Amino acid sequence: MQRAPQILRRETRGDRTRTRIAEAALEEFRRAGVDGASVSRIAERAGVSRPSFYFHFPTKEHVLLELQQSLEAPLAGVLERADGLEEALELFVAGVLEAQDSIGDSRLFADMLRIHTRRNKDLPIDDQRMVFDALVDCFVRGSARGELRRGLDAEEAGSLFLTCVFGYLMLDRDSPAERRRELDTLVSLYLEAPTSKEPR
Repeated sequence: MQRAPQILRRETRGDRTRTRIAEAALEEFRRAGVDGASVSRIAERAGVSRPSFYFHFPTKEHVLLELQQSLEAPLAGVLERADGLEEALELFVAGVLEAQDSIGDSRLFADMLRIHTRRNKDLPIDDQRMVFDALVDCFVRGSARGELRRGLDAEEAGSLFLTCVFGYLMLDRDSPAERRRELDTLVSLYLEAPTSKEPR
């Protein structure tokens, strides 16, 4: 059985319960998908009652959102420290592929990506913008340095790039090597001077 990514390390008893619920939810999501996941089974697996689950997470989608944020936060930090647009986009691609591997289930990872496109008023959508904001900032800085392909608006290009990467990964149709090669090609389309690096 694949271990859940290490998330939500906390100190208090209540927070340890929250962690158990989150880890149980991940196992249930892998087994049944998010739509088919049962809160009752999650609570049973975590050793808590249904009311306890809802005390910590208003919905099962909130568990998925918290996992997503735990993966996004370090990636956003890496983007903020990137030296140039090309490096930022390469780090982004590597980070997203690593996150996909850490989840260990392509359906679950696709469900996490779909959170970005859902219009659920009960989910804190603004909290999902860490990577988006960091990525768009990289495009804006890259444009100012002449690194972004001429004729592209930096903010629009950043949004489109993110949409393309997420949409492509949601298809989950290629091998890891093919995914990396195709995403590297996508990166080159946004650079003023496309690299001539050999495919990885």
